[in-house]
Amino acid sequence: MTVSALIQGSIAFGAPQQRTSRNGNSFVTFNMKVANGTESAIWRVFVFSESAQAEVLRLGEGDGLACQGTPKFELYQPEGGAARVSLSLTADHVLALRQPPRERKKKDAPASMAASPPPQRAPERGGFKSRCGAATAGLDDEIPF
Repeated sequence: MTVSALIQGSIAFGAPQQRTSRNGNSFVTFNMKVANGTESAIWRVFVFSESAQAEVLRLGEGDGLACQGTPKFELYQPEGGAARVSLSLTADHVLALRQPPRERKKKDAPASMAASPPPQRAPERGGFKSRCGAATAGLDDEIPF
């Protein structure tokens, strides 16, 4: 029996990180904060698909996304604390919910563009010449398009 989960939330505690496994495969890992009513849970997400890795690496902390994959639930007890559940997901598919803004490089306008005259306006109706050079003055009619 295979269990699949779909979780939606935002990247938490830093940007996604690309790593390499012991056998040489690359993967991306990140924490995801998932709201559950008034509470929230933190999921540890692992992404092995190259296309999904590229999508996740474009994102940063706070960006929203949805992940679908195989969940894993483990019970652990921190030293001197109460038992807790560790939530992790091996994601097969990732979808960014908001596209991050693209950074634009600010460039100084070349001197040749700064001194250029404003663009020319088209002449008023009538008196146009067609591409073949024939006058179109007789085509001034009241058609609104």
